[in-house]
Amino acid sequence: MGSGFAFSERLVFTGLEFSTDLEALKYLASELVDQNYVTDEFPEAVVAREQKYPTGLPYEGIRIAIPHADSKYVNHTAIAIGILKKPVQFSSMDDFNKKLDVGIIVMLAMKEPHGQIEMLQKIVELIQNQELVKTISESESKEEIVQDVLSVLAS
Repeated sequence: MGSGFAFSERLVFTGLEFSTDLEALKYLASELVDQNYVTDEFPEAVVAREQKYPTGLPYEGIRIAIPHADSKYVNHTAIAIGILKKPVQFSSMDDFNKKLDVGIIVMLAMKEPHGQIEMLQKIVELIQNQELVKTISESESKEEIVQDVLSVLAS
């Protein structure tokens, strides 16, 4: 996969508190806008996409959502991670009516649409390692989170 994406401590947000998935999405998306990874339309596009195609993954343990938007809203490929103090509800990817308590949001901003599939596979790999997910969700250190996530995504 190489290092074709931006991911650093500046893109890791810990101890977040939101009451809804939309608040969480808007927050992470605006952070990507502020750092110029995405266009000003990106936050709205992410929210619109989430309402049509939910991204909560129905795994056991700490649940993850992988929101993203069309590549036309992306300036540079990046990943932002939000770690929530208490979970917020996202609709499940496989059933819109099923609500999942999500503890970690991995927001993808992919410049190359074909890169998205590969990245999603890597994220699924990450999620399947619940021990690592637990470490990430409890970590106080953004540096450690970056290293843990990259150990899977950059492999």
